[in-house]
Amino acid sequence: MKTRNIYGLMVIVSVAWLLIVAESYFFVAVIRPEGPNLHGGPIPSTVLKLMLTAGLGLLWVGVMFALDTFYTRSRLTPTSAS
Repeated sequence: MKTRNIYGLMVIVSVAWLLIVAESYFFVAVIRPEGPNLHGGPIPSTVLKLMLTAGLGLLWVGVMFALDTFYTRSRLTPTSAS
């Protein structure tokens, strides 16, 4: 395996762990607390918390797909059209 490929995998794993840690903190510190409502608007606080949690999950999946696409494209070698 080339060194460049190993560095690419290291970046993907590092970003995945950073997302897991950051999103876990955000979930525990902001979304999860049983305290007062997040706001007094027309959307109930529980629905807002569910939407934020789903958004965090979609963000994580989207970033992982983007990194996978970037890594896969960087590993492809051009082939001749003969």
